Amino acid sequence: MIGKELGNKKLLVIVCAFFYPTNHIAAFRLNSIVKYWDQSNYQIKVYSYGETKSSFEYHGAIVQTITGNTYFRTRKQKAKMSKWKHNLYSLNNKLIRFFSKEDFPGWSRKVLNRIKKEHDTIDVLLTSFSPVDSHIVGLELKSQYRNAYWIADMRDEMSLNQMLSERERAYYNKIERKVLRNANLITAVSTPIIEGFKSITSSNRCDFLEIRNGFDHDIEPTNIKSETFTFIYAGTFYGNRKPTIFFEALVELNQDNLLPKKWQILFLGTPKNFVIPPSIESHVIFLDQMDNEEVVKKLCLADCQLLIHPPSAAKGIFTGKLFDYLSVKRPILALVDPKDVAASLVLDYNSGFVCDFFSIEEIKGGILNSIAVWKGDIQLDYKEEQIKLLHRKKQIETLNSFVSNLIIKN
Repeated sequence: MIGKELGNKKLLVIVCAFFYPTNHIAAFRLNSIVKYWDQSNYQIKVYSYGETKSSFEYHGAIVQTITGNTYFRTRKQKAKMSKWKHNLYSLNNKLIRFFSKEDFPGWSRKVLNRIKKEHDTIDVLLTSFSPVDSHIVGLELKSQYRNAYWIADMRDEMSLNQMLSERERAYYNKIERKVLRNANLITAVSTPIIEGFKSITSSNRCDFLEIRNGFDHDIEPTNIKSETFTFIYAGTFYGNRKPTIFFEALVELNQDNLLPKKWQILFLGTPKNFVIPPSIESHVIFLDQMDNEEVVKKLCLADCQLLIHPPSAAKGIFTGKLFDYLSVKRPILALVDPKDVAASLVLDYNSGFVCDFFSIEEIKGGILNSIAVWKGDIQLDYKEEQIKLLHRKKQIETLNSFVSNLIIKN
């Protein structure tokens, strides 16, 4: 049993579908927990999903990737995938979730068997949604390791997600209520999402804690003024999240000769799944996908970082690369819901300009304000000390301290 080799250290077991080296926002969050958790007092074991079985060390933790059903499983869609293949994978994933309800059929059972075989006791258990598979593992482990302190990291909504079918919502709600009854701590990326979970349960058994995704780099911001005014958008577009209205605002400003003589838009790793008006197409450049460090280096050269996300019924969405945007201290132009958390964060940290997603006039004003910053006519007084607290290290230190203090008291 590995549990016998701990010595005086406590054991933290992490169960997640996404982990290093997977390039996924969920993996980045879990990676940071391992990197910044206090390993002087804990040994960390990670059990993640993998298409092949493997075992390796990551920042002092032992990571095991465990396979599910080789053929009956969800398939990851990629930015440069052909349309027919993308649609085929989408259909496959819908069918998997319809028939099995788990994203990785067979994986959760293998993980359970492995953990039960390797550990007599667990001090802290952390499971990460999505997919729901991880919390299914958590429910069974909590029933066996009753003294384990269980952190159910939700990240985003479960049953309150606006994109779910009624069938999916009912299933998620069933699992969600069980998790809320049995977990010791519920974590999520924003306070509105936390409040959503509180509204679902009448139980006061578990605690709730906001742990933002944050940024995870130590690249020093630059204060370089480029000769060519440069908009940068990092990420993808899908559904009704499109740059259409932003383009309309640009076209009008361009027609009125209100843009700098030299300007460009860089799309970083963005599929070209939208229409660009012919009058500005020569100013648009698409760059291939790159690792996060290279993205941040590009953001350091932006004169205007574009945050584009339409309003929705769901609140509490810190979308896309917002924390990386904030970290480099370059102007942000946020085309978002002015009443949601992303807008508040940009304004509270004096990091840019917020425009109603649907207002061409507000967007034009935001663009002109960004240009004024570039020219030196407007100064942004960034809340530098507050921005530093958004580093993932600080977020995980908060989580680590919260959990460890409770365990010591008990």
